[in-house]
Amino acid sequence: MRAGKNDVAPFGIGFAVMLVVAGYSLTSVPLDWDEGATLSAATRSFGELLELASYKDAVITPFYLVLHVLVTVFGESDVVLRLPSLLAMALGAGVTAEIGRRVAGPAAGILAGIICSAIPSLLFFAHTARPYAFAFLFATLSSLLLLTAVASPSWWRWAGYGLCLALTGVFHLVALSVLAAHVVILALAWWPERDRRLWRAVPAIAAALVVVSPLIWLGRSQRYSQLHWVQTPTWKTVGALPGDVAFSPVVGYLLVLLAAAAYFAVPTRRYVELVVLSTVPVVVVIGASLIAPVWVPRYGIFLLAPVAVLAAATVTTSRPRAVAVLPWVARAVAVVAALVLLSLPVQKSVRQTHDAPDTRAMAAAIHDNVASGDVVVYTDFAWSMRPTLTHYLSELDWAPAVQPPDILMKQTAASNGTLEATEFIDIQGRLAKADRIWLIGPAAGVYGASQDPLTAPGWKIKYIRQHYEVRQTYTFETGRAVLLGARGGSTVTE
Repeated sequence: MRAGKNDVAPFGIGFAVMLVVAGYSLTSVPLDWDEGATLSAATRSFGELLELASYKDAVITPFYLVLHVLVTVFGESDVVLRLPSLLAMALGAGVTAEIGRRVAGPAAGILAGIICSAIPSLLFFAHTARPYAFAFLFATLSSLLLLTAVASPSWWRWAGYGLCLALTGVFHLVALSVLAAHVVILALAWWPERDRRLWRAVPAIAAALVVVSPLIWLGRSQRYSQLHWVQTPTWKTVGALPGDVAFSPVVGYLLVLLAAAAYFAVPTRRYVELVVLSTVPVVVVIGASLIAPVWVPRYGIFLLAPVAVLAAATVTTSRPRAVAVLPWVARAVAVVAALVLLSLPVQKSVRQTHDAPDTRAMAAAIHDNVASGDVVVYTDFAWSMRPTLTHYLSELDWAPAVQPPDILMKQTAASNGTLEATEFIDIQGRLAKADRIWLIGPAAGVYGASQDPLTAPGWKIKYIRQHYEVRQTYTFETGRAVLLGARGGSTVTE
């Protein structure tokens, strides 16, 4: 697994291809549901972030802190919020390529990096302001450093491995399940020769677990509030796993088939190590989920790195046992073309929508149709739309008009230490002078929202229904902005 110091082409190509492929559509889609939480957290003070962590999202707080620093320095634009994920995913693709180079040669490394750029889920999380790209990077890098340290077990290599393992858990606890695979690999490496130097991994692993132990404790206490919606896995979950993790069943299963065929392309030990890296973590997480459900497909995108390496090794092999009727370059081009074509519908979709409210277009519609005295009111299921819509409204030029105020907000989410703002109870008093209301919430059918926005339960909507009527309805993906006027006008729906 040794390579020349100057052989950086696979890493560089893997990094550059992902950077370009994912980067050109970095801000084509507005901030989505979950990114609303990221925006809300990243724009808080350090103290407010710690207060939020004591209530919710403790396990994601390190990611929020990274974005907090960047937002403080560079502002809260979509580019600033998403660029760290893009860079992390590009680095992760480069690291995947480096693993491929060390396992099966430069050609396999280059192809493994390019394959990463053809997987829809990796592209999606490359331009999503959430911690999954960081988890992909550090889980993959820790695996690379493990394989390097096993081959040459010096203390400094184990120290680097321990650091990356800790960062894996810091950015996403479920990704720390990669440690289970690492333990198996260490056992397989130790067993034949009983090399005592491999025991140096123990303090490195212990130090990493000490670092993440506060997050483990907080995550355990907040598990229900974070993951109450997660279902217990079934055999159907297992069968759908490759497609769910890749965001495309045909891409997922094609990669699995190519990865399985790598048995004929790489040395047995390397094949076993990569299979362990791609299977043991998910077995552990799904097994744990039978007791306390925590398995969500996006949590497992780091499994795609060893699968990409194995698939690339199959395609580029020149070993006699492999079926190689075409030169490896032709095979590589054919496989990449097949992956791109098969995933094209999903590729286009993730660049056009995150299946979330388009609050950017919503802000533009409000801006273009605003009247003096307009106010904004949010429904009870629009908490994550509040930060994103406010974000996009603030980016617009309102002169000579006035940006409509969030009339019912009493305390911001940051002020009360949660992800939801506190509203005034005196709805009648707050709306006394409002002739028109922009009612913001999920579109019809989303989170149980009805076709008629004024039939939702709750005193707030009941009061609005009695005194206002629908003038116009704008639907933006899974979000809706309803313009209401004091009773007596006509109703129009688009």
